[in-house]
Amino acid sequence: MKGNKCFFIGIILCLFVACTNRNQQFAKEMKALQSKEIKLPSKGLVLLQSTELHEVEMNEKALKLVIYTDSVGCTSCAINQINLWDSFIDYANQFNNQLRFYFIFSPVKKDLNSIKLAIANSMFEYPIVLDTLREFEKLNPHLPKNRSFHSFLLDKNNNVILVGNPMQNKRIEEMFYKIVEEKLGKPQ
Repeated sequence: MKGNKCFFIGIILCLFVACTNRNQQFAKEMKALQSKEIKLPSKGLVLLQSTELHEVEMNEKALKLVIYTDSVGCTSCAINQINLWDSFIDYANQFNNQLRFYFIFSPVKKDLNSIKLAIANSMFEYPIVLDTLREFEKLNPHLPKNRSFHSFLLDKNNNVILVGNPMQNKRIEEMFYKIVEEKLGKPQ
């Protein structure tokens, strides 16, 4: 009986230490992400809107919601769900280009054609950026590997003001709307 009690206390202690370490790691990654401005690349990017290819200018003076998918993430999964962003984009359109979305995908070369096809098939009418040279990652070495940190709202100077995906977390969604309206006013 005494052995079982010590065993359970040991398990609880291990779980406590693991949770504490996880929270510390989360805080460390959050601090790293917010410590420097996010640099948006200006070369090597291709913009797809349905099937059109263009060069893209990303350094606008506007609030920016960046949704970044690297080659480690399931790029085709993200593209298949991209139309779920329509309501957020409709909301952003009420601010006369003062709130922009940047869907940045960094696929590996062997997947590039299938990614282009998936984007064309999605019929998504908002620009999608293919970062084939991985410039976004190179310019932002402080970007955590944890994909939970790959969606964030930037102010007009590209400083991170909110981290998290508003589609996946109701609290982040509420904070997103609150911050946007504090910065830009109510939608028109």
